[in-house]
Amino acid sequence: MDKLITIIPSNEVTAEYKEEAKTWPKWDSKTRKKFPFNYTAEERVLILEGSAELTPTDGSPVVTIQKGEQVTFHNGFKCKWKITKRMKKHYTVIQDEGAQAAPAIACDVCDVDCVAESYFVAQEEEDICPKCYENDKERYAGAEHQKEGVRWVEPAKTKTKSTAEKPKKKRKTKA
Repeated sequence: MDKLITIIPSNEVTAEYKEEAKTWPKWDSKTRKKFPFNYTAEERVLILEGSAELTPTDGSPVVTIQKGEQVTFHNGFKCKWKITKRMKKHYTVIQDEGAQAAPAIACDVCDVDCVAESYFVAQEEEDICPKCYENDKERYAGAEHQKEGVRWVEPAKTKTKSTAEKPKKKRKTKA
């Protein structure tokens, strides 16, 4: 497990790394408290605020990361995140040469790419692919249906007027 995550203490993070990190996207744990994650490519992080406990799925000891640290998650690291203090971080994903970009949303059950369509289970903070959802609808009851990571609401079906739905004729009243 030691080779799958590298943590540089805040007092050892270089000024150059901090400057480079400012050009990376920012992530905020505002809506995420607990979730599993499978790193399919190297991810480099500079933690701006907060802390988290990471429980590796291989049974290794829990790892704590916190404000100011430089963290590198190596390809193959799998863990369950538990945000212990709201976290904000800069991050970048480093793909191996010739490798395809990892999906932004992967099923937390079977690891399949489910960006196009998924079900988000808020209580467990899990993303579930349509196949896994169909296999256990009862377990995932109440999950939010999403497409491209955004809540999906089926468009309302418009009624077409049939001959039975012709507007009623107005009655002529006698004066």
